[in-house]
Amino acid sequence: MRVEPASGLLVEDREVVSGAPSSGIYQIGSITKVFTALVLAREVVGGRLALEQQLQDLLPRLADRPVGSVTLRELVTHTSGLPRLPPGMWRKSVGKERRDPYADIDESSLLSSVADLAPRHPSRPGYSNLGFGLLGHALTRHLGTSYDEAVRAAVTAPLGMHDTGCAPDPERLVVGRSRRGRPHDVAWTFQAMAGAGALWSTVDDMLLFLRAQLDPPGGPLGEAIALSQEPLAGSGRMRRAMAWLQVGGKDGTLLFHNGGTAGYRSFTAVDASRRRAAVVLGASDRSVDRAGMHLVRSG
Repeated sequence: MRVEPASGLLVEDREVVSGAPSSGIYQIGSITKVFTALVLAREVVGGRLALEQQLQDLLPRLADRPVGSVTLRELVTHTSGLPRLPPGMWRKSVGKERRDPYADIDESSLLSSVADLAPRHPSRPGYSNLGFGLLGHALTRHLGTSYDEAVRAAVTAPLGMHDTGCAPDPERLVVGRSRRGRPHDVAWTFQAMAGAGALWSTVDDMLLFLRAQLDPPGGPLGEAIALSQEPLAGSGRMRRAMAWLQVGGKDGTLLFHNGGTAGYRSFTAVDASRRRAAVVLGASDRSVDRAGMHLVRSG
C-alpha cells in the first residue's frame, strides 16, 4: 500500500488546469452512487427498464411487501422514504468492534432487513444508503452479473477507466488514515450493498469520468449521462438528479457528490455552464469537500 496526500484535479474545457494527477487508488465511497445511477440510466435509455418500474419487478422476493412498491425513480433520487441504513446495522456493530459494517450484508440479510419496512412518503428527499444498496443489487439481478461487472460494462470500460472497480490492485492502494494520521487496518467491503459505496478509483480515472460529464460521448452512454444529470426531484435551489445533488445559485448550477468510508474521503462536482469540474480524493477521515468546492468554483 502507498502513502500520499489527497490528490485533486480541476478540469476546464477538457484540459487539466490545476492539481496533481495520481495513479494511487482510493476508495470513493458514496460517489459510487453516481455510477450505480449510470448503470440504471443505460438500461432506461436502452428501453430495458423504466424509472417508474417498481423494485419488486427486479426483486420478486419483495413482491407483496411494502418496500416492493418503491420505484426505481424514488431509489435513484433518494425519495423512497427508506431509512439511511439497513435496520439495526449500527446497533449490531456497536460493542463488537465491527470496523467493516457492510461486510456481512449479503443478499439474504439485505432483503430480510427490508421485508417488513413500510417506507414513509417524504415531503423532501432523504439520503439513503439502503436505497442505493437495494438499487445496485436489483440491477445486478436484472443484468445477471456482479456489481463490478455491471459498472465495467456500462461505464468504466467505454470510458477507458481501467483502474476503477470493486477489486483494486493492492500494490497501488493509498493507505487510509484516521483524522490523527493513524492507518486504518481494515477498509470497508461491500456485498449486496455494493451500489452504495464499493468502488475504488484513481484521480486519473476520475478525470476521464469528468470529461465525459462535460462532453458526453455519442451513443447510449452519452444519452445515459445526459439523463443522469436531469433534475428529477426536489425544488428551488436544491434538486436531485440521478444520484447527483443539483445546487443552483448566482454562480450557476452545480452537480456534486461526496463520499466517505474508513480512512477515505472524496468529492466531485460538475459545473456544465462554466465547463468546469473537479475531483478530490483523500486518504484520511478529514473532509475534502471544501477543497473540492474551491477547485470547481475558483477562477
